Amino acid sequence: MSLRFPYRRFSVGRPLAWLGGRTERPRPVILVSVIGPQDTHVDFALLDTGADDTVFPESVAAKLGINLTNAPTGSGGGVGLQGFVIRYAEVTLRISDNQEQRAWKGWVGFTSAPLRQPLLGYAGFLEYFTATFFGDRQEVELTVNATYPGT
Repeated sequence: MSLRFPYRRFSVGRPLAWLGGRTERPRPVILVSVIGPQDTHVDFALLDTGADDTVFPESVAAKLGINLTNAPTGSGGGVGLQGFVIRYAEVTLRISDNQEQRAWKGWVGFTSAPLRQPLLGYAGFLEYFTATFFGDRQEVELTVNATYPGT
């Protein structure tokens, strides 16, 4: 079965000529729960096919009770950004479209770098789904694939 999520609209405050004069941008942003040893954090995160990793702010790791002191590390960067450190921990992720629910363990990166919003990238998230983006409907469909480790 598949989960379907409508794009969320974000106001840009001025008309965008390249989007027909719209004053908002549609983005594939979904609600995700991150479950750690001491707490659960629920946040909106961007489905990002260009992101290698799933990344949340370090403050989320602290809330979840995850000690990142000896965590495996990597690095990240984005358009116009300098590189930054990412520290990884295994957590449980959960999503629901109010029809279906999926939960699984995955490795998530945590960073002190500023994020506009958390990123749901390949490692830890998109590796387990076939994602179909319907631009005309402003909707994304996530279907579990053969690597999905959850329930």
